[in-house]
Amino acid sequence: MKHLLILSVFLFNTAFAEIYKDYEPSEQHIQLTVIAVESNYLDDYLVNLNKTWVRSMEVMKELGHIVDYGVYTSDSANSPNVWITITYENMAAMQPNEDHYKEVNTLLEERYEESEEELNTISKGYEEIRKMVDNQIINKVNFK
Repeated sequence: MKHLLILSVFLFNTAFAEIYKDYEPSEQHIQLTVIAVESNYLDDYLVNLNKTWVRSMEVMKELGHIVDYGVYTSDSANSPNVWITITYENMAAMQPNEDHYKEVNTLLEERYEESEEELNTISKGYEEIRKMVDNQIINKVNFK
């Protein structure tokens, strides 16, 4: 009987949890992309990703357009095996912005020697060795 009373109190308390009272979503939003890269091409994919996507993320972070980014891999041979994230200050920061686009591209052209043609070749080659599995916008839950 005592256990039944404790269980009913526990269920009663959790049944009425409220957002902003018991927990709240973070204002920061994370774009999570899940990728399946052919296992024999993972190293090549990461090296080329560094020449394209990572460079762009570094410039965007430096300019304050994003908070952070990350690339994660799995040690197992299972698929998917790569997760990439971009952390934005809030949903508004995710909106397309022509000035930001131009600013990032100008800095990339100034800093790196690869031609646009070479970078396009790298990007088009991705499709032969990877499959985009999922893309989500997620945010952290902060418990009180």
